[in-house]
Amino acid sequence: MNKTTLKTTLASIHQQRATLAKVRAEAKDLDDYLAAVEARARDTGERIPLEAVHRRRSAPRKTAAGSR
Repeated sequence: MNKTTLKTTLASIHQQRATLAKVRAEAKDLDDYLAAVEARARDTGERIPLEAVHRRRSAPRKTAAGSR
């Protein structure tokens, strides 16, 4: 192969790799989007109490004036 052909081939490979990386990123974004849509479709609208999520009970808080 001569230099011109080699440069053209390498440039083409570089462009193909960039396109493939872009397609992979878009596919990953699409997978994330579809997972979110699916989760939203399965959502019953029931809400979980915050204390159940954080596994703590609400305790009386000290007031700012009382902590001084």
